[in-house]
Amino acid sequence: MSFQGAMAPARGRDLVVRMAIVGGFLGSGKTTLINGIAKELKAQGKSVGLVMNDQGEALVDTQYCEANGFQVAEVLRGCFCCKFNDLITGTRGLVGRVKPDYVIAEPVGSCTDLQATVVAPLKSIYAKEISVAPLMVLVDSSRISEDEMLGESLGGYLRHHQIAEADVVVLSKTDMISTSRLREIVEEVGKINAEAEVIPYSSLDGSGFKQIMKVITSEREPTHRPVDIDYDKYAAAEAELGWYNGQFTLKADHLDTYDLATRILRELASKYHPQDVAHAKVSVRSPHNQAKISMVYSNLIVDSVLGSRYSAGETTVLLNARIVSSPEELSKNMRDSVKYTLREMKLATVEIKDDCFAPGRPNPTYRMR
Repeated sequence: MSFQGAMAPARGRDLVVRMAIVGGFLGSGKTTLINGIAKELKAQGKSVGLVMNDQGEALVDTQYCEANGFQVAEVLRGCFCCKFNDLITGTRGLVGRVKPDYVIAEPVGSCTDLQATVVAPLKSIYAKEISVAPLMVLVDSSRISEDEMLGESLGGYLRHHQIAEADVVVLSKTDMISTSRLREIVEEVGKINAEAEVIPYSSLDGSGFKQIMKVITSEREPTHRPVDIDYDKYAAAEAELGWYNGQFTLKADHLDTYDLATRILRELASKYHPQDVAHAKVSVRSPHNQAKISMVYSNLIVDSVLGSRYSAGETTVLLNARIVSSPEELSKNMRDSVKYTLREMKLATVEIKDDCFAPGRPNPTYRMR
């Protein structure tokens, strides 16, 4: 157990907040589920705060959550495990601002080893401030492969470990698979983690949502022990992905925000094999509207449209992409996709403020076994 550089816990605080950590790989539907949970809690008269996490900055998901009316704290430039003090600071900030009954925390999609590096420190050091719900991990049932179940590749190893350490495995997007395939996945998850509760879930028809809410609003705690992990493989798996975050602003009298976002994503997709696109997101916001559109593999998903489809005046566009690619190649391809789209839509070329990188080796603040 390491305490170097750790923030000292506040003494004598009363228990003030229930924290639910909702993990899972990129594109599995975490943000959609988290917003659904937050809306349901709000409908029940509960106060809610959200903590978003990313290796970079300028997050599409933060803008999306704020547009839905929720207070958001961000932990940037590293996972919860490596930025544990920032997680505590962000949570305390939410407590100070909105006094939430619940805080829903979404770790980076490529993050694992959460039982040892996040859950155990919260339970051991901050038990007077935070009650931790069972660790929940989403698995996209529509694209989980045999390799990922067996953990043979680097990416498969990471996904396999996420399942292995979960208290609750949520099989998302079950509306996209057959009943027989769902049974197969449930059986395979059981082989990896026989102790986990498995909840099939669909954001479209709402199946499984009541079970998820029951876990979060219960008094249950995490019970799964940390699972051994090879940090060399973990680091290599994260480094396979290029991480791109960008932003630009434009002005137009009449702009179809849906058309702009989908054109950028389709142009980007044309430059990669579908399986290399872990997740790409575009958020477009103006005084009149806000839209978020995502791409997983080559599938486009409209996550949210608030207000009109069309914007006018100053419009801000946020871009996030996590793709199997070198940072240099990803940065060029994203910039080219934006410039090509603006040219095709006869919009003025703009300056893009962006950052692209491969994550460094995880270095947790704590690791408690």
